[in-house]
Amino acid sequence: MLTRSDFDQACKAYVDAHRNARASGVKDYPAGWIWTEHPYVPNLGYLSRTLHLSGAPHPCTDVGEVDDLNQPSVEEDDAVWHSPEESLTCNQYVVYSATFGVPAFYFTLHDRSGSPLALEQVVQSALFRPNTLPSPDGNTFAVTLPHSALSLLSQGDHPTLGTPSWYFHPCNTAEVVGEIMAEVEEGRTNLLRCMEAWFMVLGNIVDLFAGE
Repeated sequence: MLTRSDFDQACKAYVDAHRNARASGVKDYPAGWIWTEHPYVPNLGYLSRTLHLSGAPHPCTDVGEVDDLNQPSVEEDDAVWHSPEESLTCNQYVVYSATFGVPAFYFTLHDRSGSPLALEQVVQSALFRPNTLPSPDGNTFAVTLPHSALSLLSQGDHPTLGTPSWYFHPCNTAEVVGEIMAEVEEGRTNLLRCMEAWFMVLGNIVDLFAGE
């Protein structure tokens, strides 16, 4: 597990290491992140960035090719889906989960009028890699993997800003990157590598280069 101090150091090291990635054209890791401190309360800093994504939904893929996950049916409905020409604003954040001792990914997704997208639109947006999330199945506030009691993607308030956001449940992160966290726990010498590895794991679901 990461301590709060570890998280702060890891994030700042990541920003320093990858601040020039866009200018150089190198895209090994997502760029454009900045570190923001809470204006009044110490130890509540976080990473953030804002991207503009295509409004087009992902095309539907045969369910049999997606490891038995129920995928939402994609229909061209101008009243529901946004056109490819419309830009969506995505605010992304990496915050510290004190409960699980890992980074947590929070985000918001709005259309050009500033209205937040519905969950089904969020799941089908260009933010996520195609066919990586199951259908909300009529649920408007969470996405849950089959045979799991915990939500993978949920609604909640940003821990520092207090604003409504979507987030990936940190317990899933803790399980997937447990070995990486164990390395940090033992050596405590490569916090930058820990942050890079966390972004790589997150990148299996979230297209962290979309909009860059």
